[in-house]
Amino acid sequence: MVIKVLAKIEALKSKLSDTNREMLRLFWPVLVEHTLAITIGIVSAIMVSGVGDFAVSGVTMVDTFNFMIIAIFTALAVGATVVVAQKIGAHKISEAGETAFQSIVLCVSIASILGMAVVLFGRNILNVIYAGAAENVHQAMRTYFLFSGISYPFVGLFAACTGVMRAGGNTRTPMISSAIANVVNITLAFILIQAGLGVLGVSIAMLSARTVAGTFAFIVVNKGVYGFALPGGKPRLSRKILKPVLNVGVPSGVDAIIFNGARVVMTVFMAGMGTAALHAHAIANSLSGFMFLPGNAMAIVSVTLVGQAYGAKLYGRVKMLMGRVCLFCSGSHVIMSLIFIFLISPLIRLYNPTPYAEELSLRLIMTMAILSPIVWSFSFAMPQMLRACGDAKSTMYVSVASLLLLRILGAWFFGIYLEWGVFGVWMGMFIDWFGRGIGFSVRAFSNAWNGGRKPVDETKN
Repeated sequence: MVIKVLAKIEALKSKLSDTNREMLRLFWPVLVEHTLAITIGIVSAIMVSGVGDFAVSGVTMVDTFNFMIIAIFTALAVGATVVVAQKIGAHKISEAGETAFQSIVLCVSIASILGMAVVLFGRNILNVIYAGAAENVHQAMRTYFLFSGISYPFVGLFAACTGVMRAGGNTRTPMISSAIANVVNITLAFILIQAGLGVLGVSIAMLSARTVAGTFAFIVVNKGVYGFALPGGKPRLSRKILKPVLNVGVPSGVDAIIFNGARVVMTVFMAGMGTAALHAHAIANSLSGFMFLPGNAMAIVSVTLVGQAYGAKLYGRVKMLMGRVCLFCSGSHVIMSLIFIFLISPLIRLYNPTPYAEELSLRLIMTMAILSPIVWSFSFAMPQMLRACGDAKSTMYVSVASLLLLRILGAWFFGIYLEWGVFGVWMGMFIDWFGRGIGFSVRAFSNAWNGGRKPVDETKN
């Protein structure tokens, strides 16, 4: 009896060790990719800060709106990642290739339509949303928004292709693609800003980088090196093939649109709070990306791990992965928060803030450093894993309810009604983290994603 128990323990250790190795193999390229992207973003923000507060504010406010639009076809890419990963886990390789191909076509088509709308009506959109912003901020926004719209098809192409790669367990190529794009972005931005082009230079660099990234990613995916190949022929969309993708992608898209829409509403609240307040928001928003790097990388990896396990009917493994990913994310946030506590002041000064902007951004980041290890993993990593199980609708319901009832109302109450300014607006965001985290945790640990049944592995690899 003792020998059998010891044998089971050793088998479990071996299994967990294999899981850890697989997580690490997928994790580190995504971490490097996002580290490069965030670093380049911070360097770009610092360079734009040399142009003036109006330029930083304009670019940040447009990017907040950009995230909402890009979320539409990025969510479809998430749907593709989930379905392709599940089909690979179920060993349906030809179906995985067909799903990947049609998802890429759909993402690029939708991104092109949205890009055209921004090019034609971008000025009107900005005038309506950010009516309270200063004229020089509006000029910066109009330039950056125009180039953003032109870049959307390439962003959609990159999102879909990298989603397909990750579904097949390849996270290195997206890292390489992102690295190339970031080098293009920072090099061109530096040259063009030094040439006196300001926001125009940043816009040209951004468009060039996204074009390179999307094109490179498609060339690699089209070679068929992920265990499946993209089918040839004309790109004909099939409702039957795309339905599972849309079942995940549409709720994820609604979730992402409302999530980023809430961020737009928050910037609208802040638009009349002054340029220094907007600069503090931009600084804190930029540096928070660095703080969340390991967690975001693991959240992306978890879609592949959980999706393949769910497709293979390894439901016990899915439940184990949920707990392990959340534990990893929380631990990484503890480490990143401690690092930021010691480095935050010199990092903030790189943005050339006014004394008020420096004080406010420090307050925002320190609050975030305290709260993120407690709740971030359950708020943002957990819903990714629920979607990987196909549980996208309930995830959307939790997210939308929390965003509307907690984030937006909280931002208005603390930021506008109580006149706490930008910090009050961010308080609404922090409260939303807790609401989302509680909802997703109940869904995950009650096994609702598995029909309420105890998750047990039904098949063995």
